[in-house]
Amino acid sequence: YVESIPLRERKPKTQISAIAARPDYRILLLKRGVAVIGFSILFTPTHESFGLLEYMAVQAACRNSGLGGKLFRRTFLDVATGARDVHGLLEVDSDREPSADQEIRRRRQRFYRRLGCLRIDGLAYLLPLAGEGPPPRMDLMVYRPDHSPVSRQQLERWLKVIYNKVYDCSPDDPRIADMMKAIGDPVKLA
Repeated sequence: YVESIPLRERKPKTQISAIAARPDYRILLLKRGVAVIGFSILFTPTHESFGLLEYMAVQAACRNSGLGGKLFRRTFLDVATGARDVHGLLEVDSDREPSADQEIRRRRQRFYRRLGCLRIDGLAYLLPLAGEGPPPRMDLMVYRPDHSPVSRQQLERWLKVIYNKVYDCSPDDPRIADMMKAIGDPVKLA
C-alpha cells in the first residue's frame, strides 16, 4: 500500500482498518506461500450498479508477470457474475497532465486499457480525499467487458454514492455538478 499508492491518494491507516469490517467492501489478498504480494480493495454498495476498485497493488518484485491482470479480473469476477448488472469503476491518475510520475501514470493507464477499461471522456474527476495540497488529476475508468452504454443519470448516481459512502462527502457536493457539466447522454467512453 505505502510502496504503490502515492501519499496524496492514501487514506489514513484508521480508515483502511475500518474498511475491513464494512460489509460493502471486499478485500482480496494475493499470496505466495504465506507472504502477501498483492491486494485489492473493492467498494461494492448494495443495490447499486457498480463496484469501485479503490486500491490495487502488486509488490514491485512480482510485477510484469501477469499477476496484476489476474488480481484485477478476480477482483471483479464475483461482482460481474452476480445477479446484478454491474459496471466496474476505477479512479486512475490521469496521464494527460505533466507530472513527475508521468511514465508511471502512462503505464497504469495502458495496464487498465489492456484489461478492457475505458475512460469516461470529458470527466475531470475530482478525488474528494482530504489531504495536503491539491488532489491529483484523475480519470474515472469503466470496466465492462460488453462495453454497454452508461447514461448520464447513472454516472451522476455513481458519483453521489462514491462521494458519500467512500469519502464521507455530501451526495450533493457541488464538485459533482461541476464534473457533470461536460457530460452528455449517453456518456462517451474513450
